[in-house]
Amino acid sequence: MILAYKYKLRVSSFQEAMMSNWLSMLRSHYNFCLRDRIEAYEQVKSPKLGNYSDLKTKAEFCPLTCSISNKSQLGSPFKKSGKKRNALEMQSSELPFLKKARPWYKNIHSTVLQQNLRRLEKAFANFFDGRGYPKFKTRQKFKSFSYPPNQVKLENNKIYLPSIGWMRFFKSRNIPDGFNLKTVTIRSLADGWYVSIRIENKDIPQSKSKDVKEIKTVMGCDLGIKKLLALSNGELIENPQFEKRLSKRKTIRQRRASRKKRGSSNQRKAYAKLARLDQKIVNQREDYQWKIAHHLVRLADFIVLEDLNIQGMIRKCRAKQDENGKFLKNGQSAKRALNRLIRDCSWGNLTEKIESVAAKFGSICLKVNPKFTSQKCSHCGHIQKENRNKERFLCLNCGFLADADVQASINIGMKGLKTLGISPSKLLMVNQKVTPKPESTGSRNREKSVLLETEPGNPQQLSLFEWVNGEAIPC
Repeated sequence: MILAYKYKLRVSSFQEAMMSNWLSMLRSHYNFCLRDRIEAYEQVKSPKLGNYSDLKTKAEFCPLTCSISNKSQLGSPFKKSGKKRNALEMQSSELPFLKKARPWYKNIHSTVLQQNLRRLEKAFANFFDGRGYPKFKTRQKFKSFSYPPNQVKLENNKIYLPSIGWMRFFKSRNIPDGFNLKTVTIRSLADGWYVSIRIENKDIPQSKSKDVKEIKTVMGCDLGIKKLLALSNGELIENPQFEKRLSKRKTIRQRRASRKKRGSSNQRKAYAKLARLDQKIVNQREDYQWKIAHHLVRLADFIVLEDLNIQGMIRKCRAKQDENGKFLKNGQSAKRALNRLIRDCSWGNLTEKIESVAAKFGSICLKVNPKFTSQKCSHCGHIQKENRNKERFLCLNCGFLADADVQASINIGMKGLKTLGISPSKLLMVNQKVTPKPESTGSRNREKSVLLETEPGNPQQLSLFEWVNGEAIPC
């Protein structure tokens, strides 16, 4: 079994300055090696390019005049045994020459530099798997470095980092017995330095997902903004909107930081104070999401979620132009507030945490296409856009009345059951009444209130639609 524990470090001013200096040098080394690999890849990826020239010397290069490698140009491409090296080994062999040319890199532990190259290797592995081209790291995007296994020592509430020394940390929870230290990652955040310890115990097997026959309960989940999650059993999980709660304080701190003299010590302190507020919002959101993930796993053995295209939902509207080339209103200013709410919900991080907790306890988590789930009646299967009016759902075919988000979660759960071939009786559903559609009598028959029973013995009186001559009209 592999686990990860996170603790906050108590570093001295000397250690903090050293680790900050390490981050700066490691980022430069990462970007330098990334540029080398990009140039090597771009120069030989197409045989149609033919010969090419060096931009500095303008000398013509070809496979006959130099040793071309599509992996790297740093280091020797061959081992002493004559075998070819991969890109990681080629750039690792260049580290001794790097320390001779730039002696300040001798202060960084050699294993940390090697882990930095492994990080680059993983970025290219993700690229070849279709996850995006590796990008150069800015200061805001490069905030951590790692140690490999068997390099770090741990004693009670003290930790020893090679080339940095001993330091204390806030031991919020004990590491279980029988686990060995694996990778140790040091990360800089707005409110201090943290260490993430990856531990492993080979005697304890990883929990396996339950078999389809072992599933007893199924839960459908619908993601939203006002209601962060609507469950098929009728439970509604609210969205605290942590960023909105602290928006006024954040605006004040942004204004104060912008008024400071550029590059001054006071401006740096003001922006650090603003960053700590952003970090507080992130911590509150993550804590809330972990609690939701554990709550869902306790409720059901099989969790069905929506497979949303979040990047497409927050994408900017296309520009509109008239005949003279003048730009017209496209609704982007109105959509900006919706995009801000979607980012505050952080659906992607929430689904990742649910999948992680489900894998830890052996539950099954599945994503399904949410198409028509908010317009389809779970009682008769009728699909019509007019069935839903904001948070209210009333089927115009059979008169089924429900909360729109709960109705969508039931349809999502049904899709998951159909995918795995599980009986629909295992889906946790809310008890709801079906209100038959009144017959048309020719007079203005108005039924302004319908009884919806969400739980036995707990009726709610809702005014959703009114019937006029047999047709449902929103109130």
